Amino acid sequence: MLEINNQYTLMKRRIDTEVLKAFFAGDLEEIVDTLPIKIIPRERVPNRCCVYKERAMVRYRIMSLLGVDIDRDDDELKPLRKFVQETLAQDPPVLPTLTTISPGCSSCPDEQYHITDSCRGCFARPCMANCPKDAIVFVNGRARIIEERCVNCGKCLEVCPFHAVVHIPVPCEEACPVDAIKKNAEGFVEIDHSKCISCGHCARSCPFGAIVERSGLFPVVKMLTSGTPVVAMIAPAIDGQFPGNLAQIKAAVLALGFAAVVEVAQGALVTAEHEAAELSGRMQAKQGYLTTSCCPAYMELADKHLPFLQNRRSSALSPMAYTAKLCAQRIPDSKRVFIGPCLAKKVEASKIDEIDGVISFSELAALFIAKDIDVREMQPVPPEDTLAFQDCREFACSQGVAHSVLRRVADPEAVRVLPVDGVDRKTVRTMKVWEKRPPEADLVEVMCCEGGCLAGPGVVVNPKLALRLRQGGNVAKVGAIPLRK
Repeated sequence: MLEINNQYTLMKRRIDTEVLKAFFAGDLEEIVDTLPIKIIPRERVPNRCCVYKERAMVRYRIMSLLGVDIDRDDDELKPLRKFVQETLAQDPPVLPTLTTISPGCSSCPDEQYHITDSCRGCFARPCMANCPKDAIVFVNGRARIIEERCVNCGKCLEVCPFHAVVHIPVPCEEACPVDAIKKNAEGFVEIDHSKCISCGHCARSCPFGAIVERSGLFPVVKMLTSGTPVVAMIAPAIDGQFPGNLAQIKAAVLALGFAAVVEVAQGALVTAEHEAAELSGRMQAKQGYLTTSCCPAYMELADKHLPFLQNRRSSALSPMAYTAKLCAQRIPDSKRVFIGPCLAKKVEASKIDEIDGVISFSELAALFIAKDIDVREMQPVPPEDTLAFQDCREFACSQGVAHSVLRRVADPEAVRVLPVDGVDRKTVRTMKVWEKRPPEADLVEVMCCEGGCLAGPGVVVNPKLALRLRQGGNVAKVGAIPLRK
């Protein structure tokens, strides 16, 4: 997947910020059609073929920010002003979470292996000897691949002593763990939403920005300007995403107009206690392994592709769901918005009555910029008693859920834990085997993003940096209890 720091991410944040500034200034309808020209001026050296295609992509990016399903509602004759009017008049449907921009797709060639000029034509010729389809031939002392025979197994790449073989993937297809990404007859990318688990790996991988998330930001900013109290439920992964400490981040969120800020780690405490009790009961009854239930992309994976896991998943609700129910009890007349790193949370939230909106950390960053809020300059909110759920902030990290659960069982040393750190095609194939050959584990923690929620598609900073910032602050450090694997 692409590094978070790239040209597309910077452009996306610029577009989001300009649109939000115009919204808060009250003149979005009047100037929105001029924003592509403002953001891509004529003198700009384009990254694409010309400034006009660059501007078209800005237009599509604004449409996705407005929540438009570009696959179905792409009317090139319709001005952006009309899309703005429709979004302000009525919230767009939440699902599907992802949409595609066909003009932005580069129609990448099919996945292939290619032998470069680094081939030395060695005597050993391990590439030819190990090819299962006899697809390697030597011409003028250099290896060549017969494409009609090649099955893309990658054996030649593995055995070449000169690293002369390169793998040329289709980034979005390679990133999708469930084969939900395909090219249509015209060669443009399409998403099969019946297979898609909304993990966002494809959007994170496309270097052309042709796959985008449909934002839920505008329903939230409309709430903030409506006078209705809105509660911000911040995911545990938020610490380390912005400069400043967690107390300053809470103060910055309040400065946006939220009536209250609640840590989702409070709901994580309920999840951990529930899963600990359920795990102990299953182990006592010798009912086999239990999988965690907090990752919504994994829940979609189980529902759509691994139905045999239905009786293996914990019956606990996610931390987001428990937190929303808690907020509904405390402030019954409020709206509740989840702020986190995950796209799949939109799918989960659509099934929970107590949740009124979902935005990402990236969108929160755009809000801060649009409102000219510097987290580092914020006066920290008064400290609160977080001791009971402090360790549950680890839910953001790989193995953090398992650690929190183990702290709440009678004999953690007796629990065998299998952490699934990131889901790809190989992982899904392995998990399918579990139907006939269960893993040797009592608790299976599944995180669809490698590194946990800190590496979700909606984060702001590099996951490794975020982890260092968290461990340097007041967040409980992962690894306090060794996992027995």
